[in-house]
Amino acid sequence: MQYMELLSESQRPVSGTDGALERRRQLLGQLPVYDQDPMKCQSLSTEEEISSMLLFVKQYKQEALGVGEVALPGEGGALREAAIQRTAKDAKKDAVQQQDHSSTNSNAASTAGSTNGTEDGSKTEYRCTGCQGEVEKESPAVYAERAGYHDALWHPTCFVCSECGQGLADLVYFWSNQKLLCGRHYCQSVWPRCSGCDEVRL
Repeated sequence: MQYMELLSESQRPVSGTDGALERRRQLLGQLPVYDQDPMKCQSLSTEEEISSMLLFVKQYKQEALGVGEVALPGEGGALREAAIQRTAKDAKKDAVQQQDHSSTNSNAASTAGSTNGTEDGSKTEYRCTGCQGEVEKESPAVYAERAGYHDALWHPTCFVCSECGQGLADLVYFWSNQKLLCGRHYCQSVWPRCSGCDEVRL
């Protein structure tokens, strides 16, 4: 069974369909451009406010932002191993830029060696973190790296913002307080949102 088959017709973002229009509408609502780019904010007037916004965006990208990954239940270990390798590769790239090969390479090696990313082969039943229902072994599930590959997985239709209940467009999520959020609701959980211009107030 394929991931797209698990979505309703109206949610399938196929070009030229209502699903594609719905995806675009969701992206605009869930990921407002002014929550990501201070230059798109009309209410920021001082350098200090712009710097605060830049810092906020940098922090959420490092600490909360993620993109869900689709895999069969039990394949979370393979996804985790790939994430560890990406982290090690990024660390190595940073080391080259800083001309400090020896210390970073040893750190990357110790990080990569700290886990083998294998899934517990004895697990026979998987539960959706959203609805608590069973996830069939042959049915694709969505994993969120920030939630932990072995701890959490969702039915595709359950991968939703815990505040507004909308499906997360393009599987873009924010992980905060053990909950999935869309970008809009994550940002306004940190800063209040103006009811007039819709921008967060720093």
